[in-house]
Amino acid sequence: MNVINQLLRYILIATFMAATTVSAQTLAKNETSGLPRTTETTATAQVDNQAPIINTPTRPIAFGVEAGASIDFSGTECSCIDIDIYGGYRKGYIKLLGLGMGIHPSFANSRLFIPIYAIFRCNFKENNSRFFADVKAGLSINELNSKTHNTGAYASAGIGCNLFQNRKLQSYVIVGYTYTQIVPFGTYNENALHGASIRIGINF
Repeated sequence: MNVINQLLRYILIATFMAATTVSAQTLAKNETSGLPRTTETTATAQVDNQAPIINTPTRPIAFGVEAGASIDFSGTECSCIDIDIYGGYRKGYIKLLGLGMGIHPSFANSRLFIPIYAIFRCNFKENNSRFFADVKAGLSINELNSKTHNTGAYASAGIGCNLFQNRKLQSYVIVGYTYTQIVPFGTYNENALHGASIRIGINF
């Protein structure tokens, strides 16, 4: 009788251990290759393969402000601090089409340049472009000294890079070339200012 009881005990123990082992193997298999994990992995792979989405403001009218500096290459000591405001239309590839105005006082003297211009910015890709082209053209009111005032052509061209963006605003940086027409003044024989500019801006 004792032998039978021991035999039954051994059979129960063996059955329990076998059931536990099978359950553990089934659970491990489901974790590595089951449907829920496969679905999650597939969804993750699909998201990874998608192009990054850059949020852009949805309003068709944009307003913005820029601040930066222009480094004069013409030898007239007219490197300037640049502050500009603008407004215009935007949609798709057209990042901005509108009008702007700036106040550009020079570092080294009391000269002041006030450009008034049309502005056009074009995305390189529709809605999710990281880089864009920037072109400005118009007139500049030049305060060269207390007795010398004139008006000349103004133009600027550059490449911009979008920084932080969401549905309400965008920030960016622009590096470009700037041209301002002036008449000769003082001992200088130059009739124009030209140089490199860098600006950081934000629009709504």
